[in-house]
Amino acid sequence: MQRKKTESTKMRKLLLSTALLTLVTLAAQAIDEYQFHKGTAVLKGRILNKPAKEWTTLSITTFNHFIDKERMVSIAVKDDGSFEAAIALPHSQGVYLDDVGYVFLAVGDTLELTKDATKQDMEGVTFGGHSTSTHINRLWPVVKKHYFGDKPLGMSDLSPEEIPAWKQKRVKLMDAVIADIEADKLPLPAGTSSYEKAVLGASALAMPFLEVMVLFRNNMTTLKASEYYDFVSDRERWLLDTPAMLFAIESPGHVFSYTSLCLMLDVSWGADQFRVGAKFNDPANIQTYKQDFVLPSNFDADLHSKLLALRQDSLFTIADYFRTTTQTTLKRFNLKQMGFMLQMSLCRYIFDEVHLDDITPDRMAANFAAVMPHFKHSAVAHHALDAYRQFVISKEGKVEQTASLSPEGDAIFERIIAPYKGNALFVDFWGMSCGPCRANMLNEREKVEKLKDQPVRFLYICDETDRPREMAEQWLKENNIKGEHIFVTHEEWKHLATKFQFSAIPFATAVDKDGNLTTPMELNSRITVSPYHRIIK
Repeated sequence: MQRKKTESTKMRKLLLSTALLTLVTLAAQAIDEYQFHKGTAVLKGRILNKPAKEWTTLSITTFNHFIDKERMVSIAVKDDGSFEAAIALPHSQGVYLDDVGYVFLAVGDTLELTKDATKQDMEGVTFGGHSTSTHINRLWPVVKKHYFGDKPLGMSDLSPEEIPAWKQKRVKLMDAVIADIEADKLPLPAGTSSYEKAVLGASALAMPFLEVMVLFRNNMTTLKASEYYDFVSDRERWLLDTPAMLFAIESPGHVFSYTSLCLMLDVSWGADQFRVGAKFNDPANIQTYKQDFVLPSNFDADLHSKLLALRQDSLFTIADYFRTTTQTTLKRFNLKQMGFMLQMSLCRYIFDEVHLDDITPDRMAANFAAVMPHFKHSAVAHHALDAYRQFVISKEGKVEQTASLSPEGDAIFERIIAPYKGNALFVDFWGMSCGPCRANMLNEREKVEKLKDQPVRFLYICDETDRPREMAEQWLKENNIKGEHIFVTHEEWKHLATKFQFSAIPFATAVDKDGNLTTPMELNSRITVSPYHRIIK
C-alpha cells in the first residue's frame, strides 16, 4: 500500500513538472520568432488642426537594438493632414515619432494614428483599427498608470544615504509587475493576446529597471556594482533573460545601453579583474603590451616570442578575453547564465568597433568568432550574422547606393552652405537646451578666432523652436560666440535630422573646400595653423 502511494506521489510530481514545463514553453512561444526579425509596418493616419506650413513631415526614429544603430525616416504629410507609409523595421519595437512620442510598431502590422497638432506630445493622440499594434498602444497608458501613477517616475538628486531606500522602492515596483505577469493579472481586458501581454509586461518592467541603472551610472564613483545590484540574481529570469525586453515601448535603446554600461562593464587588469588596452601591431610599441590584456592577432613569430617573455607566457586571445569577462560578470552578480540581455550587450559591444576608423576585417573576424559561442538565443545570432555580413560587404566596397533619405534635407543643406562655397565648413547642430552644445561652442572660440581670416567657416545651426530665439541670440552675444549663426524652422530641422541621421544633439559634420561631406576629425587633419595663422593643406 505504501509503495502504491509513493508511486502515485511520484506520478503527480511528474505530471506537475510536465505541466509547469509546458507553461514555461508556451510563455516562451508567446512572441513569434518572426517579430525578432526585420520586416515592414504601415503607419498611417491624420494630423488634425494642421497649420498650413507646419507638420509637413512626420519624422520617425527606428532602432536596431542588436547593434545599437538608429535610423531616421520622414513621412510626407499632405495638406489635409493625412499620411501613410511603410516603415522598414529591424524588428518589432517602440519607435520614436518626433513631436509625438514613443509608439509600438509590430513587424507586418498596420497602425492608424491621429494627432491633434494643438496639443503637446502624446496628448491628443488616438489609435484606430484593430491591429496588434493598435491594441498595445491603447493599453500601454492604462498599464503605465496602474503601476506608476500619472507622473513620470523620474529621479531627483539623491544623497548616498537616500539611495538604498530609493532603489528598494523601484525594486518593489519591479516585483509588483513580475508578480502580476506570473499570475496573469496584468491590468488588461479579457481577450488580450499572449504577445500583447508579453510586450506590455516587459515595457512596464523595463521602466523601473532602467531608472535603477541610470542612478547607478550617475553614481558609479561611489557605488559598488556587486552590492548595488544585489537584487538582480533573484530576478535574473525577468530582468536579464526576457527577450520581450526588445519590444519595450518607451526609451527602449536606453534599456540595452544601460545594461551594457552597468552590468557588462569592462574591468581593469588586477587580482580578479581584466582590461582591454590599446592594440598596436608595430614592434616599436612592444612595451605597451605590458599593460595590455588582449594582444594583437597579426604579429610575426619573433614579436610573438618577445611578447610572451614580457608577459611571462600569459598570452590571451580575444576569445579568452570575452570568455573571462563573461565569467567575471556572472560571478560578480551571482548569475546562472548569459541571458538574452547580456548576449545583446556582447553583440552591441563588438559592433561598436565597426565605427572605428582603424578596424580591419581580420580584427572584426576575430571579434565575431570570439563572441559567437555566447549567442544562445537565435535572434541574437541571426542579427549578429547579418551585421557581420554587412560589415564585410562595406569593406569590399560593394555598398549598394540607395536614394537619399531626405531630398528635402539635401536641398535645405545645399541652400545653407551655398553662401560659403570654396570654404572648408565645420557644421554644428545645437540648441539652448543642450548643455554639451553650449560647452563645445565656448571651447571653440579660440579656434574660430585664429581661423577668422582663412577660408574656413564655422556654421552653428539651431532649431528656432528649441527655446525662444531671443534667448539663444542673447547667449551668443554675451559669450562672444563668433561664426555663422543659422536659425532654421522646426520643419527644416526635422528634414536635416533625417538627412544626417541624428536624433540628439550635439551633432557635428563637415564639408571640405570642394563641397564634399567629411568628418570634423578629417577636416581638422587637413588644417594646421602656423604661428602666422596660415592654413597648410
